[in-house]
Amino acid sequence: MHIAVLAKVVPDYEVPTGDFELKNHRAHDRYKRMIGLYDENAIEVGVQIKEKYKAALSVISYGSEEDISVLRKAIAMGGERLVLITGNSDDPVVIAANLKMAIDSLGDVDLVLAGQQSADMDRGIVPGLLARMLEYPFIPRVSKVEAGAGDWNVSQQNEDGCRELGFSGKGVLSITSIPENVPRIPVVRAIFAAKKKPVEKLASINGMAMNVEELSVEIPKMESVCEFLPLDDLRETAKILLSKLREERYL
Repeated sequence: MHIAVLAKVVPDYEVPTGDFELKNHRAHDRYKRMIGLYDENAIEVGVQIKEKYKAALSVISYGSEEDISVLRKAIAMGGERLVLITGNSDDPVVIAANLKMAIDSLGDVDLVLAGQQSADMDRGIVPGLLARMLEYPFIPRVSKVEAGAGDWNVSQQNEDGCRELGFSGKGVLSITSIPENVPRIPVVRAIFAAKKKPVEKLASINGMAMNVEELSVEIPKMESVCEFLPLDDLRETAKILLSKLREERYL
């Protein structure tokens, strides 16, 4: 069994909105780089499958060579092989085409795992595009994966709860976050070992770029109004609060 996990390196997603800054239409390079949060959930699920079923686990990323030092965390978590396709396109079709090329180069991959959505673009469409290119079934928002005799059973999260699904053969799953797949913290020995792991680099292909031109990127202006209410008479304060909530149509 061979599992491939897709991982994307993104700017620090914990930067407060008020401190966020752009440079050349992208997050300023002064921000720390890290693996996307949902991608780490996918890596964790991949490691769990590897440990439970003795599977091979490869990590694939599309990005720059500067991302390698960050991606080594995926190896420290339990990945065995790191493949980087060097490219800088934001076009999801181009990204999916390059990921397909890398998966094809790995040989026989049974299951592809990806984060539910990237932590920078938040589109969540690359896994579906990739599944279409690979001609694999695609199931989004998966929280748990179990393997059977040539079959897969997965739990899919939705607004109303969870449903159990099954399919045979190969597939692409996008992984969501639940307490059971919170990313593990790599041990020190694994971190040092990951630094010595060779990285397989592939040149990107142009793919099938969509005829879309980026015109501008802007940070939305966040405005807030804070008003302090008197606390001398709590009954009167409650009346004022209710009145203001009704005025703003929150009630």
